[in-house]
Amino acid sequence: MATASSNDYNEKTKSTNNNNNNNIRSDFLGKTGNDEAPIDKTYYNILNVLPNANSTEIKRAYYTLSLQYHPDRTQNLDDFTRREYAERFKYISQAYSILSDPEKRTLYNRYGKDERLISQGSDGISLENFDAVEFFRYMFGGEEFRDIIGDFELAKSFKYAISKILNENEQTMDQENTHLAYVQERAKAHEERIKNLSTNLILKLSIYTDIFLSNNNDNQSRQALNIFIEKIHSDIPNLLHAPYGEHLLHSIGYIYSTKARFWSSKMDSQEGHIGKRILGYGKYVQTSWKDRIHVVKETVKTIKCAVQWQQSMSKLANIADEESNDSQNPFQHHSGHLEYSGFIPSESTASASSTNSNVNITSPVKHKQKDKSSTKSIVPLTDEEKHKLEIDTATKSMETLWRAAKLEIECIQREVCDQVLNDSSCSREIRRHRCKALSKIGELWQEASLSNSS
Repeated sequence: MATASSNDYNEKTKSTNNNNNNNIRSDFLGKTGNDEAPIDKTYYNILNVLPNANSTEIKRAYYTLSLQYHPDRTQNLDDFTRREYAERFKYISQAYSILSDPEKRTLYNRYGKDERLISQGSDGISLENFDAVEFFRYMFGGEEFRDIIGDFELAKSFKYAISKILNENEQTMDQENTHLAYVQERAKAHEERIKNLSTNLILKLSIYTDIFLSNNNDNQSRQALNIFIEKIHSDIPNLLHAPYGEHLLHSIGYIYSTKARFWSSKMDSQEGHIGKRILGYGKYVQTSWKDRIHVVKETVKTIKCAVQWQQSMSKLANIADEESNDSQNPFQHHSGHLEYSGFIPSESTASASSTNSNVNITSPVKHKQKDKSSTKSIVPLTDEEKHKLEIDTATKSMETLWRAAKLEIECIQREVCDQVLNDSSCSREIRRHRCKALSKIGELWQEASLSNSS
């Protein structure tokens, strides 16, 4: 199941070590690197980041790789692959321990890799200390989106799943009590999350809606709207450059626009003359059904992506099993049953045996020979093919996580919008203006693009 052999890392390390002595000694000649042009790039290559990567990009790369190679996630693999993954994870952890520390990173950029810079016994994070909340936050949105989407409930589920694995030997009663406490805690956290995000959204919309709390004219209203739009525009570049920023803006922008139309149409269906009410009700139903179809499509995409990821994982596991099979064992597992690949007597031997033992085994032997000849030999994958397969699996795993996170985000945003636009503590007029402002945010966010950002 391994990718290109960990020997690649060993060769990199040996090569780098040979160069390190020269690099450090060359300091007396003034030949050192700097932050813009590091003298050694091994650690950057291990994490697959550029030398100018910021701390968030480095942390995201580390989390992605550690999720794939962490020893705690390889218990079902063969010993050889587990050792190879452990070696790979060791280098990943070493690279992160240096590049995540500004002082160590500066020294590394200047002098190259030096074993004295690596803290002794650093094996990276353990499963017990894995911060799932921080992982999801850094991977999807970062700090830039925290006030918009809050902390992921998926992270809490992930953390709970880990605790179940680590405490699988607990008594059944303890497990039931723990699960009940988890359900209650999650429900409370969900309610608090909706409340906080609703407050944040109302505050954002108030830049425009507060003007209507006092007497104003059309000119003041237009001026307030222009100020609001300018503020939204100014926030977009920072949000775009967050992890999955563009995708998040488009996804949340869609929910904002949809919910603004939904509540605006619903209010239209409840006031005015009969024609306006009918028209408003029609738009209300149409918007509702479009959003339901959207939910179904996104759910199907998530399930499809998860299935593809599972298939890739199974393929990697099968490759690992095939590589670890004992060549001395004549019984080989194939397609759900055992096949004998050892010595098969010839027909003449079989005939003689059947004459002496009065047992006809010629037919079964021919059947086995036919099966054997019809079974195609499995061509082992090259290191490059294995590497591509693992990259594809890692990509699918991140895509699956993103799809699941997106479903949660959109679900949360629907609840937040419902609470903000159906707020009984404010007048219907303010709620209409909130719809207008929210619709404008949704429109601008859906149009946002990294290619167009300055």
